Amino acid sequence: MSLVLLCALSLAAPTLAQSTVVKVELFPNGDARWTTEKVFSLDTQEDIIEWDAIAAQGRDKYLAEFEARMKDYVARISGTIGRAMAVNDVEVSVEKNQPYAMLDNTSRSYGVIRYEFTWTGFAMTGGDSLEVGDSFVDGFLLSEGDSISFTLPSGYEIDSISPDQYDYKKSYQPQVKWSVDVTNDTVSDVMLFQSGEPSIIMQKTASAAFAIEWWMLIPAMAVSAALGFGAAYLFMNRRPRPVEAPPVPDLIMPDAGTAEPEVLPVPDEGRFLSDEERIVRYLEEAGGQMFQSDLVRKTDFSKSKLSMVLSDLKEKGTIIKIKKGKENLIRLNRPPAEGPKE
Repeated sequence: MSLVLLCALSLAAPTLAQSTVVKVELFPNGDARWTTEKVFSLDTQEDIIEWDAIAAQGRDKYLAEFEARMKDYVARISGTIGRAMAVNDVEVSVEKNQPYAMLDNTSRSYGVIRYEFTWTGFAMTGGDSLEVGDSFVDGFLLSEGDSISFTLPSGYEIDSISPDQYDYKKSYQPQVKWSVDVTNDTVSDVMLFQSGEPSIIMQKTASAAFAIEWWMLIPAMAVSAALGFGAAYLFMNRRPRPVEAPPVPDLIMPDAGTAEPEVLPVPDEGRFLSDEERIVRYLEEAGGQMFQSDLVRKTDFSKSKLSMVLSDLKEKGTIIKIKKGKENLIRLNRPPAEGPKE
């Protein structure tokens, strides 16, 4: 991230952060909710003791320091670009996760510092447009294992995204993500953004401009329900008419032993699984681990889509990535069963 913003998001820690994950949820009014997680590898008992001492000091000490830094930083950006901005609803938490089993039957712990705040006036708004980028006066910097993702509001169409080394996830609220994959030898271990980047420019779609809120449908739903009950009442209380019974056709019974039971198709449960659940199922079927190239063929995902799903699973602690030559070995985050040969 930008050097100034990096300093604003820093707290004392026993080691350098192994990764920094930034998630920004953007709102139509230009405000944004920032969540930043800095993950620290606690490799030794001394690291764990030092981390426990930091956590024991309580969140209030870090909250006051972080809030002051962020307010100073955002005030400087506001003065530079001439738009009203503020920092609200600041939260800081210091945690230590449960260790997980490694290949050599040892365990590793991670310390996590999580920062959350609302940045009002973060994006530029005008008419039907919503633009992210001008607040990054100092540019942005991602190092090994770092990522920044933006969850965009629904009802907008993207005009442009810069720089173009991003992953895009299409959904009700689309996501745009930049990351530095440490397992990819062809990608630099640093991504440097210019001033005004990352940049996302959007326009409100015509359908969004005339969108109907759910509460506006309540009167129509009430009228529809009333008409439905009225129709049901008239139907149930109408005068019955005599109906002649239709003739019963002769039934031809099959010979005993010749009738075969109907075989119903077995539903494909995989159709109802999410992308992450599919990958976990394939890993379980393979004994807990597979090479990433095999997962590409198994899932029919594009390489970029699979990389995004694996990154999400890695952030959740579901899987771990192990570099094996030019291949990535994807392993479930638990003692693996028999799997592909390494």
